[in-house]
Amino acid sequence: MPPAIPAPHITVPDFLPKEEHARLLAWTLENQDLFVPARVFTGVDEDRRRALVLSDIGPFKMPFAAAAAKQYKSWVAQMGLPPFDVSGVELELAAHNDGAHFHRHLDTQTVMGGDGSHRALSAVYYFYREPKRFTGGQLRIYPQGTADGSVFATVEPTQNTLAVFPSWAAHQVMRVECPSQDFADSRFAVNCWLHVRTRLKTA
Repeated sequence: MPPAIPAPHITVPDFLPKEEHARLLAWTLENQDLFVPARVFTGVDEDRRRALVLSDIGPFKMPFAAAAAKQYKSWVAQMGLPPFDVSGVELELAAHNDGAHFHRHLDTQTVMGGDGSHRALSAVYYFYREPKRFTGGQLRIYPQGTADGSVFATVEPTQNTLAVFPSWAAHQVMRVECPSQDFADSRFAVNCWLHVRTRLKTA
């Protein structure tokens, strides 16, 4: 049996123009009070996932979704995945401060509404205030079809970089250490999921 290898993934440096990156960071800090504890399935479970999230990224929703929809075909080709047509884009803004993490999981485990689609491609856009005041928060990507945790790829949360991988890939967010515990010093990320249509939309 060939050795297990991590699921395919790529990184896209400088995903946003510097001006947009700066505007997104400023907007995020200005809207701190809108963030709420992240939920897993139907409730908050900080043993599995600890983070603050915001589901509406305001003026950045349409430009971010459009940029992802425009570029995704090249990402799919680079990873050697079968092509698909995007039926929708789902976004979430997450803040990971001291002690934040997300245990190993699949993005396809989240059940969406009756729109007849599911997550096909996951992307995580990293940004934070400089100088960087946190450590950890790496993305670990595991091989498909095995519970073995000894084989994985590590993606560092690099400024203005997008990490892309198939939504069926098992992955986790490693624990963040942020001594100041200041929201502004968090590891921020826009989580982006590109959907593919799987059945007719329900009424």
